[in-house]
Amino acid sequence: MKLFLDTNLTPFFPAALQSALGMLPWKEGEFSGKRDAVLLTPELNVHRTPSHWAILRKLGVSVIFVSLPPEGVWFLDEAAIRQKRWEDILRKCNRQETRPFAFRCDLNGTRLKAL
Repeated sequence: MKLFLDTNLTPFFPAALQSALGMLPWKEGEFSGKRDAVLLTPELNVHRTPSHWAILRKLGVSVIFVSLPPEGVWFLDEAAIRQKRWEDILRKCNRQETRPFAFRCDLNGTRLKAL
């Protein structure tokens, strides 16, 4: 499975974590309709997420909306812990029968929730 990272999330994922998880930078329209690709994008406005997901679903894009903490990122877990949690999330995504799919979670990789 290919994992594409929205450029707005790049500062929150260290380069080592990006390379360990095999994340690629996302370019608009790059992977529309590829069943093995997942986009990580920030959830900037909770009220717009359903409409954003509706558009991505029509394009055949699987997505994980990453909730950014309102009080900043000073409380992020260690990189090794975050990497293990994100690997678990990606394993769950690989087991998804229906594609495209959508999940919501936070930067630390906890509280994964299907949309």
